[in-house]
Amino acid sequence: MYRLKFTALAFGVAAMAGAAVSPAAFAEDKVTTLRWASFVSPKSTNNAVAVPAFAKAVEKASGGTLKIELYAGGTLGKGPVQQLSMVENKVADIAEVVVAYSPGRFPELSIFELPFLVRNNVEAGLAAWKLYEKGLLSDFDDLMLVGVIISGPYGVSATKPIRSIKDLAGLRLRAAGPIQNEIVSRLGAVPVGNIPAPGIAPNISRGVIDGTLMSASNVYTFRIADAAQHHNFDLKLGSVAVIFPMRRDTYEKLPAKAKAAFDKYSGEWLTRILGEGLDRQRDGAVKKLRSGGGHTIHKWDQATVAKARELLAPIVAKHDKANAKGVNLYREVLAAIKAARGAK
Repeated sequence: MYRLKFTALAFGVAAMAGAAVSPAAFAEDKVTTLRWASFVSPKSTNNAVAVPAFAKAVEKASGGTLKIELYAGGTLGKGPVQQLSMVENKVADIAEVVVAYSPGRFPELSIFELPFLVRNNVEAGLAAWKLYEKGLLSDFDDLMLVGVIISGPYGVSATKPIRSIKDLAGLRLRAAGPIQNEIVSRLGAVPVGNIPAPGIAPNISRGVIDGTLMSASNVYTFRIADAAQHHNFDLKLGSVAVIFPMRRDTYEKLPAKAKAAFDKYSGEWLTRILGEGLDRQRDGAVKKLRSGGGHTIHKWDQATVAKARELLAPIVAKHDKANAKGVNLYREVLAAIKAARGAK
């Protein structure tokens, strides 16, 4: 049965330092337990709905040979930066990994950070999964992708009104990575880096930054709504990749029934429900912001949005070309997005 773990006993933590999947488990009762780590709150849609749904489906289909334990809220490691190494070092079997926190890894996924590319989380995630299936993503020789979120599209949340592009001038906005830095700069604001998502709200409250790029779906997850009262979601300022990797050798050790169940529900099935959950979370967050509490969602007319697109067009143009492997990843993404929209 699926179990949600918010705390861990000292003995359990010590055991986690060893092999991620115990050979003894196969020898004795043929039941394998996989540890799923997330630094995000257990109340997030991912951890409260999507991951439990995946765990329940896999456990049932495996005939009891596979169990998944979710360690949410950073139980196995609170820092978002360390999540990938936790999988690679066998502290966790699967983890929620924000790609932007691992510079140089999975570089192709940064294509989704381009502005005005996707409309929602479902189509973005399915497009990313298609790139993985086609073998267009690097760094998966020793890892396999269990599911993927392309979280966004990002808007702007700030302590000051955002009624026009001019209102962005000089604002210190948290940005993650080169593409977001350029987006912020071209809109006239000042990018501020090296602030992990959990640190955004405290830095806004202390006056270190004036706001941040962030998707509406996560303004409450990271308590940004507690610190910033002005929002604009007409700007589609790219999305950030969040992957759920697992070591291939861990997968290969699974019993046959467990492996078959995993194959059935990982990948596109999981990616879709993760995306659907985030889209619902986005809609709920926007509704909550509109209901009061001192928040204002500033709407821009089409001409203003078009002007913003014009300012950001050079960023897109730089990526609309073949890479070192002869692949125009931007065109591949456009085709994958089109296919995802048609599959709904």
